[in-house]
Amino acid sequence: MFSFWSHKPVTILLLAGLGMGTVVALGVCYGIATKSLVLGSIEGRWTYQYVRQPFPVRQLLVFLALAAGSAGLLSIPLRTRTGVLHLALWIVFATGAHWLLRSHARSEMKAIFVSPAANSFYTTAQEHHPADLLARFNRIRRDAPWHGRSNMPGKTLLIQGLTLISTRTDVLPWLVIITSNLGAILIFGLARDLFESPRTAVHAAVLYLFTPARVLFFPLMNSVTPLLVLGCAWLLMRWLRTGAHVYPVAIGVALYALVFFEPLPLVMGLLFLSVIFAAAVRGEIEWERFLLQGCAAVVAFVATFEAVVFLTDFNLLRAFRQIGAHAIEFNELEARPYATWVRANLGEFIFAAGPCQIVLACVAVAYRRITGSGWRASLLDPLTVISVGLFAVLITTNLLGVNRGEVLRLWTFLACFFQLPAAYLCSVAGHRNAFPVVLGVTLLQLSLAVAMVRFVVT
Repeated sequence: MFSFWSHKPVTILLLAGLGMGTVVALGVCYGIATKSLVLGSIEGRWTYQYVRQPFPVRQLLVFLALAAGSAGLLSIPLRTRTGVLHLALWIVFATGAHWLLRSHARSEMKAIFVSPAANSFYTTAQEHHPADLLARFNRIRRDAPWHGRSNMPGKTLLIQGLTLISTRTDVLPWLVIITSNLGAILIFGLARDLFESPRTAVHAAVLYLFTPARVLFFPLMNSVTPLLVLGCAWLLMRWLRTGAHVYPVAIGVALYALVFFEPLPLVMGLLFLSVIFAAAVRGEIEWERFLLQGCAAVVAFVATFEAVVFLTDFNLLRAFRQIGAHAIEFNELEARPYATWVRANLGEFIFAAGPCQIVLACVAVAYRRITGSGWRASLLDPLTVISVGLFAVLITTNLLGVNRGEVLRLWTFLACFFQLPAAYLCSVAGHRNAFPVVLGVTLLQLSLAVAMVRFVVT
């Protein structure tokens, strides 16, 4: 715990960041409730529309119920070294909370899931056998509904895999949500390896479960993407910590699966490289061994690539180029100007990750330096590396201009990673109400947004 007087600058920084983030978050909630907040860009010709109905008072009751349940779980002392029990309880609670949030939404989950406009992957999954989909992917992609043309086959194959559990269209959306919620296990393991703190790991998992971008676009397949990215990140941390040969091989296969599902998260490589470099400078890895094992990761990726080509005639790189060309074509057809969206994307992303979380991520960049660490130690600290790396990924992805609008959905994977700095700072803030405040304003934002904004058009 921090003593206010002995660590006054740090305490002031944390409390100021928490206060500023809370004020911004409450302002966003007010904008949603009054329909005055523009999500998107009028100038850029794309905005999310509000529902026509007035503000639903019953949604405040939903918020109060979720807040009460969260307070009950937060009151349970974290007495174990691992925090696994808390993680399990939160996953169960969050899944029920997602049901409660969606129970009063304007669009039914089933209608969203089967809609060719909202989720063309289900349509494609019903019309094509997996082998046929992979062998004739480009032709099938060109004939798919507009949304499906800009995606790799992984999302369609996941739906086909889920139909082995159930073919009911009222069950399948929840299978997608449960699959996405399993990402809490991976971010829990990632945070525990990064910060060596079970409390931080639990906080990261909870914030992941209620990341606005992920929950607001249930049951679309973008909500599953963070699971794959977190899988790659967790394998990397395990590799750095143990040096075991199995992890680089697993990373090679996992990277193929990630691109097969959605290529955009490859930008997270900037964050991964910064983590690797910091670990090397700290002397935690040997470059010779690491480079040798890195070659094993490359070999595993290439072997997976060639195996899939041989077995199915699906060429990942060819499909990747076609998807990239389609993204450029989409921006030209929709006349979405680059300069407009470079600005507007950032505002939309703040909403996606949570205003409080973004402010705390900014605080995290300076936190280690203010605690008294030297420049070298503070720059190489995991919190600083993660925070700076995330902002580098955000800025780079934005400046690339591939996504112009709709980043609330498309950058869901990045929004989930921005929960890590907030989780850490809440764990060390020295005030037991820090995390409940962040979680509370996030739940309020979700409760209002689910009821007021038409994020998915069926």
